[in-house]
Amino acid sequence: MKKRVLVVDDVEFNRMLLIDMLERDGWEAEEGVDGKDALKKLEGEHGFNLVMLDVKMPGMSGEEVCRHVRSDPRNVSLPIVAYTAHALGEELDGLYEIGFNAVLIKPINMAALSDSLIQAFSAHSLPVPA
Repeated sequence: MKKRVLVVDDVEFNRMLLIDMLERDGWEAEEGVDGKDALKKLEGEHGFNLVMLDVKMPGMSGEEVCRHVRSDPRNVSLPIVAYTAHALGEELDGLYEIGFNAVLIKPINMAALSDSLIQAFSAHSLPVPA
């Protein structure tokens, strides 16, 4: 199974860092520069196994993107990981209520990334693609 991920962040450095980490783990990454770009790339037959979505972006936030993605029945079981520098208590609970499957707190490292992927895929009883 091909491991395809969409990484969405308005900050290029953050995108490149996360893409580098995912590619070292065998993922084929495509990048999105903002929420509208993410939705465009997720329309139709996108073939992504995972979406890594920055929460705080100008224009359309990660929360808005996640709500929109979850409103499409084809994407109900698509694992979506929020990554953010700020998620504590009620805010963290709110991200799960919106439809995120896992939350990765910045700054990120390989161990935290791996844990978030396991959590995201297990939320839908899906195996992490090898």
